Amino acid sequence: MSGNIKDRATIYGVAKRANVSLATVSRVINGKDNVTEKTRLRVQEAIKDLGYRPSALARGLATNRSTNIGIVLPGVNYVYICNMLAGMIDIAKIYGYQTTLFVARHSKEDAQAVIEKLISSHVDGAVIFDDELDQNEIKYIQNYNIPLVVVGHHMKNENLGSMILDYTTPIINFLKSYFDRGGDEVHYLDVSMAGNMMDEVRDAVLNFGREVGKNIALVHSEDSYQRLYSDMKVYFESDSNKHGLFICPRDSLACAVINAAISSGVKVPEDLEVISIVGTKYSYIVRPQVSSCDIDLFEVGSIAVRMLTKLLKGELDDKNKVFNFTAKFVTRGSTKKN
Repeated sequence: MSGNIKDRATIYGVAKRANVSLATVSRVINGKDNVTEKTRLRVQEAIKDLGYRPSALARGLATNRSTNIGIVLPGVNYVYICNMLAGMIDIAKIYGYQTTLFVARHSKEDAQAVIEKLISSHVDGAVIFDDELDQNEIKYIQNYNIPLVVVGHHMKNENLGSMILDYTTPIINFLKSYFDRGGDEVHYLDVSMAGNMMDEVRDAVLNFGREVGKNIALVHSEDSYQRLYSDMKVYFESDSNKHGLFICPRDSLACAVINAAISSGVKVPEDLEVISIVGTKYSYIVRPQVSSCDIDLFEVGSIAVRMLTKLLKGELDDKNKVFNFTAKFVTRGSTKKN
């Protein structure tokens, strides 16, 4: 038999060749004992003749499980999300699960549509990292008995675990040290559709500023390097904006601020310090390098899927249903030494 035909071998072809049902083929593949020896041998011979390699579908037919997990993300055009996704897919593959990706694209309408798609997809469970979904919407998904691991919300029940990404603590600690050493002016980059996680950090920074009597100026811009660079060139035309501290949601945006500042004759970090809340590879590719809050997001994705597999097996106890990641602030060339 030619290699091309073997490459196209499916469970349907095996069932037809052995003159049995798909479920019978799956039972043979999964080693179930409710198959006669004569039928088992016939199926095994068909598998050998066709060069068939069992798929997730074949394994799932015997257990009514699809061996498929859903992954819900707000988009895949950010490095930190791609890093998390890579960790999820890597571990899912190790544990024998296929993955289905659902993308909501930072839109409430898209997020609600994704909920319906997830519910109707018949996945075994799902990992959700979507800044547009609130806790009520996650509870709605759970009404359909879908085990979930949620990244970014502190939730816990029988079929749900959560992972907390704490960027607020290191940012507030940096601000404390910044003010302690005489820093005063703070600019906070508030980009459109940054998501709930970044909104929470922004609100915490503004509240802290009010508590210590410091003015924190919000700078609004679109979530685009090119647009931000252009906006910052205009912003730095004012001498009053060329000093202090600039806080950015992500390091790619911090790069735009740094490059615009240097192009405008502003010295970084001597005149203006720049930090990023989320640090990725971009923290290293600009000069000066960006001081940022770092979390190994590949590890976050890996642990999220491990938690989900334990949920699916009923092996995740209550004390391990909430996992907290606190970011570490790493000082690089865009800030002064404390």
